[in-house]
Amino acid sequence: MNDSLFRQNGCLRLLHEGIPPAPDSVWPAPGVPPLPAEPFSPAALTASAFWPQELPSPVFSSPHPAPDPDPDPEEHPSQKPYPFLNISLPSGGTPEKTGLAAPLYLCGSATSSMDVARSLIAADQLPVWGSVLALQQSSGRGQLGRSWVSPQGNVYAALRLPLCPPFSETAAAPAMGGLLAEALAGLGFPTHMKWPNDLLQKHDGVWRKVGGILLEERGARGLGKTSQRAQRGAPASLVAGIGLNLHSCPPDALLRAQRAVSAGCLTSENGFLWAGSPLTLWARLVSRLFICYVEQIHGKEDGAWREIAERRLAFAGQTVIVIDGPGDNDCQRGVLEGLDRSGGLRLRNGTDFTLFHSGSLQLA
Repeated sequence: MNDSLFRQNGCLRLLHEGIPPAPDSVWPAPGVPPLPAEPFSPAALTASAFWPQELPSPVFSSPHPAPDPDPDPEEHPSQKPYPFLNISLPSGGTPEKTGLAAPLYLCGSATSSMDVARSLIAADQLPVWGSVLALQQSSGRGQLGRSWVSPQGNVYAALRLPLCPPFSETAAAPAMGGLLAEALAGLGFPTHMKWPNDLLQKHDGVWRKVGGILLEERGARGLGKTSQRAQRGAPASLVAGIGLNLHSCPPDALLRAQRAVSAGCLTSENGFLWAGSPLTLWARLVSRLFICYVEQIHGKEDGAWREIAERRLAFAGQTVIVIDGPGDNDCQRGVLEGLDRSGGLRLRNGTDFTLFHSGSLQLA
């Protein structure tokens, strides 16, 4: 691991005091809302599985006080900045240029990394391509409100994406899935995207789910800062919640009966599990995601994201079943042809084609 990723002051940040619950939090226990992120001291960080043992001890420093983003914090308490410590490595010379395009926040136990990201966005502390990495989650979530099992040792991250094509369109989910699968493959972990947002690997002829993506957009687009504050809302933002199984995965008994594949752990092309820390992998991955986006998607023709996603599309050319409703008749069988420019799945049955924009996909 090139430790230059951790040398630039300000790009790696520790939420050492955690994040308190929002004033309007609703929770089953009256008066006891959960903390989006619990306090996580420097000592706890370096003693955890988070910190890469091959790196020297980090240096923690307080940033210069940031100006209050609102002249009246009592009127807009959600806009108050959250304290953090900068993390860097000791260096004898000028810090090397890092591959991190924006701050990466570390937190301990959290309700979910996406909850932390939302709090930081509301406080204007998480720019586009900024991310959050949580040690563990108590309320991790997947598609359709399903829970995401979140013990220590895996990647539980949230990444803020730019609200521009393809992420501002209906193709956002498969575009992000293809980009993430491409970035993982570039790091030596051959990965495919099961439309629209699961991450799979195939070993010895068996597909396993090694990760998943959940996209959440909040806030109203096109509002100026004054209008947003008048509505007491956060700016329009799109956040990708990303989970990767590095050292553990849920057993089949905890998975839903209608699952397409069983769970597994991320494995290299040589058949090895990731031996480092979640932080090391995520720092490399988020750096590569940004580079892939800039070089292969941003400013390119509309189909650039589609080329990447179809290259990493699981089950391509195979006979599959798409379940698009609760009834027995709400499913169709056909050959998976690929994706259309809107992000929909193209299914061929003889000479006919059907386009799906939602549904559950599995091999026939």
